[in-house]
Amino acid sequence: MDENENENENQTEQEQPEAAGSFEELISGIENQMNAERLHKQGAYAVTAARIAGTVLTEAMASGVPHDLAKEMAGDTWNTVMGLAPIEYVDSEG
Repeated sequence: MDENENENENQTEQEQPEAAGSFEELISGIENQMNAERLHKQGAYAVTAARIAGTVLTEAMASGVPHDLAKEMAGDTWNTVMGLAPIEYVDSEG
């Protein structure tokens, strides 16, 4: 084997780990960007859900619904929009 072939093999061996590192960095960068975008969308969704629940509370109270019931309605709305299980309320009068 001549000297040029040895140099080419050494360069190829050195480039492979660098290429693998570059690929991992690329994938990591894409993953970080996607996670940031997902978090932003989830935040915007939560803000919208809060606005809807607040509107339910405000409109219910404006329509004469008692405050505690209006709060329960708003809470149920929040849970439904956010995909959470409904809250079981215990009647304290019972």
